[in-house]
Amino acid sequence: MLMTIASALIFVEIKDAIQKMLPEVMLHFLLKWEFRAMVLLSLTFQLMMIRYGNQRKFREKGMLISFLLWRMSLFADWLATVALTTVVRFRKEEITSPLVLFWTPLLLLHLGGPDTITAYSLSDYEHWPRHVFGLCFQIGVALYVYVLVNVKFFTITVNMLTFLAIPIYIVGIIKYGERVWALYEASNMLVRKSVFPDAKSFQLDIDLHPGPSNGNMKLEEYLNQREIKDNYRYLYRAFHFFQLFRPLFTDLKLRIYKKLSYIFEMESKVTAEDAFKMVEIELGFLHDVLYTKIPIVISRKGVILRCICLSFTVSTLIAFLIIVGKHGYSKVDIVISYLLMVGAIFLEICSAILHLSSDRGILWLVDKKNRFLKAIGSKLVLLTKPKKGIRSMAQHSLLDYCLQPRKFKLAAVLNIFDPDNLGKSSHTSLKDVNPDLKKSIYFHLLEKRYKYEDSNFSFKCLSELLDDRGYNALKDTEYLHDFAWTVSEVEFTHSLLLWHIATDLVFYDDDQSFQAGNLGPDCQLSKLLSDYMMYLLFLCPAMLPEGIGRLRHRDTCIEAKKFFPGRIDFRQAIKGLFGIDTASRSFFIEMGNQRRSVFFEGCQIAYGLQDLVSMSRWDHKEKWELIAKVWLDMLTYASSQCSWKEHARQLQQGEELLTHVALLMAHLGLSRQIGLVELPERLRLVDFRPSWDWARLDRLAYYLA
Repeated sequence: MLMTIASALIFVEIKDAIQKMLPEVMLHFLLKWEFRAMVLLSLTFQLMMIRYGNQRKFREKGMLISFLLWRMSLFADWLATVALTTVVRFRKEEITSPLVLFWTPLLLLHLGGPDTITAYSLSDYEHWPRHVFGLCFQIGVALYVYVLVNVKFFTITVNMLTFLAIPIYIVGIIKYGERVWALYEASNMLVRKSVFPDAKSFQLDIDLHPGPSNGNMKLEEYLNQREIKDNYRYLYRAFHFFQLFRPLFTDLKLRIYKKLSYIFEMESKVTAEDAFKMVEIELGFLHDVLYTKIPIVISRKGVILRCICLSFTVSTLIAFLIIVGKHGYSKVDIVISYLLMVGAIFLEICSAILHLSSDRGILWLVDKKNRFLKAIGSKLVLLTKPKKGIRSMAQHSLLDYCLQPRKFKLAAVLNIFDPDNLGKSSHTSLKDVNPDLKKSIYFHLLEKRYKYEDSNFSFKCLSELLDDRGYNALKDTEYLHDFAWTVSEVEFTHSLLLWHIATDLVFYDDDQSFQAGNLGPDCQLSKLLSDYMMYLLFLCPAMLPEGIGRLRHRDTCIEAKKFFPGRIDFRQAIKGLFGIDTASRSFFIEMGNQRRSVFFEGCQIAYGLQDLVSMSRWDHKEKWELIAKVWLDMLTYASSQCSWKEHARQLQQGEELLTHVALLMAHLGLSRQIGLVELPERLRLVDFRPSWDWARLDRLAYYLA
């Protein structure tokens, strides 16, 4: 915000200096129309942002939409600041209409931003005091214009305009104040304080549970006790888990007694589709907290403030229509005034619809005791699009990137503004996250959960499960010595590149000999996960463990392109790689190691995998089952290694499979930030029984060990 104000002031200074050199006719034209154009353009940007702001949470639209919205939001704030500063710089004789009095507070309203966008990145929340300064500065500018116009035009009509502008100023201050409030509420400091309140806020157990206790119940039992209906029960379930897991996204640790381990169990009737659906809703709640005003507006205070804003704006429009419409102001200025006020009302109504139709809004409605509100919420549940879990995942094939140049796309043009990602988006695609993939991931995690439970929730066992990159899958084969080093003796990004190249080569080789679809679901699953993990290394390396993965990726691409110079048929290239003799392979591997390239090492792994079929009489489906297990272990390893803050940051770009898997693992207790510990000896001696009350998750720290 400080940069926005500073750049706006500098721009106005430069603009004024240039205007002094213009002919008088052109100068008069600019003075008359520049401010009018600015306010209309500002309104246009607000309408566009309210239209597209909520779509950035979806992967199929998030990458491009997030890019455009970020720049649009910055420009909208900058434009409104420039417009206000321009009016401040006006001399009294340059103010051609007292209707400017109406336009300045509406610009203040625009600076509050749309409800679907309060921040672009997590760093915005830690700088919320800067937005407080911005609020004070913009209010001061608007009040200065308010006084300036009254000095220039002091008539009975303007006096009426003065009173009409007061409600608009109040609305503008409320809207801008909500933005600062939302940033403050989502800051790490406040989240930590809400989880770990100071000693004075703690009460005795008897105070926390004044009535019949809901402690020591599973969530489903608690919801049954509350008689929550099935058609919106999923919202209650997701919201309670969101309250439980939200501290993780600020990198806080949860230490919970083992006797409460039932919290991290999935009901036997929960399917993979249900689990991913629940995780999607939880991440939607998190997205709303971090990047929108929805949690602020969907509250008693928020609803009261919004009712005030809407009533003030509507009443001002009606009064303006009655009082000002009869006076001889410019028709253009009157039309602009109507457009701004009608636009403000339209934005308010659209925001209300978006809020109430969101998961948070529906939950707020059905949780009320008022029958009318509960009925509205029940109807909205039926009207909203049913959740199906994560919809799509990004894909990037290294061989495709190196051997098949693509046509120039819009994404490549947009990435000019981000040199690190220049041209990269044009080499990524999206694939559906199909039900088979969800089932494979879910049952793979359940298998790890059962092993963890069988060890009596041993931290050593948990570490071994989370650190496994495919070694346990490979050790069950008699050829462990051929592959084990690829998942145990090299860094993770090295392993990822090796197995990605091998998977691609084996996939395309099998596809030429057979149809890949005839090799069982594990073949397609392996290809999807392989390309997804390579996409993370290619475009989201911060989500993976630290290493020199980007350098290896670059050198590997260089070596692949050198080996296949110019244009070459993709299928012929695959055949050529499998036709290299053993002596040449060793030479190429040695040369590649000197440059941090793993291209021919990956080819060597591919040869070994194909030898399982040709030499050891494996079935192709068995081979792909092994490859799929390795990729599932790599996915869970990467999910556990990525920091929760990075997961939260990535939400601004849209849904990410790695984040969904990480949160699903947390549901099962498979996270290093969730510690299940034994009762201390001093508590066992007094027969202490830890309790858990789903109705009191706002006092989460009370239940922690």
